[in-house]
Amino acid sequence: MSMINIAIEVPKYLPHMQHKDPISMGLEPIDRRNWIEPDEHYPRYLEHKLLLKELQQQHIFDALPSAYVAQQELAFELKRHLLDQHSHLYCPVADGLSYLPNGIELAAANTHPLWQASLWVADDLLIMQKLDGHYCLTAASLCSPSSWHLAEKIGQPMARIHDPVPTIHQKLTPKIDRFFDYLTVEKPIQRFNWSLQANTQLAQLPEDKVIHAANTPLYYRCERQTLTRLPQTNAIAFTIRVYIYPMMNLTQVPHALTQLKTVISSMPKAVATYKEIIYFAPALQKYFSDLSSLKG
Repeated sequence: MSMINIAIEVPKYLPHMQHKDPISMGLEPIDRRNWIEPDEHYPRYLEHKLLLKELQQQHIFDALPSAYVAQQELAFELKRHLLDQHSHLYCPVADGLSYLPNGIELAAANTHPLWQASLWVADDLLIMQKLDGHYCLTAASLCSPSSWHLAEKIGQPMARIHDPVPTIHQKLTPKIDRFFDYLTVEKPIQRFNWSLQANTQLAQLPEDKVIHAANTPLYYRCERQTLTRLPQTNAIAFTIRVYIYPMMNLTQVPHALTQLKTVISSMPKAVATYKEIIYFAPALQKYFSDLSSLKG
């Protein structure tokens, strides 16, 4: 399983500090120029995706036949975005792209448009379309899942995809449906999720759950998600970029670790179980017990 190298750096995003309710939409408008946020870590994500493809141990790409045109449109829009907004990193080569910092040549998005386009960026790429009155997951290139399997979700409506999330149907499902209906091409949206993990693996699967010992090092996992309406097919492009930081990196942001402790302490039991906090409780105590010495 692929891992990402972790440097000592200030976390770019810490969503638990902005959204105290872990089961919230937390939607924020973004400038279209900031749809994708490439950085120097991209080659590691590319290596991760290509390795998973080579090993064929994980279901990382799937699509309904009806989603093919939407795949093509997403690839077209993504390529245009990268060349327009990130020309210091990308340039056209043949029908594909070249990643300028190290000369990686990236093939055109032809045979499997969504999969090939996903190799251009660190993000995973998904497509949702309205079928029989419900928004459904119709195509996905998913190499860094956060405890779910693509094979179980492809073709499913959003309500079924979110079934495992506690209280989501009471709190959010109607809002999600309305939000998708009103999402426009001109106004993309971003939101964030966070979780914990005991390794640096980008792909976290449900079967990996185990109680971790008190001395297990933990990592803070953040997903930056964007939702963008595609102008021609009216499909929704859903991107997921994963960031992973050692827990001790949170000490570089004032109050980040303290607020994490507060959020976890006030979390309903069902939510804590869903977010797998129970598996990390012994290991978490080390970080939280060190807070007083860190303040000193």
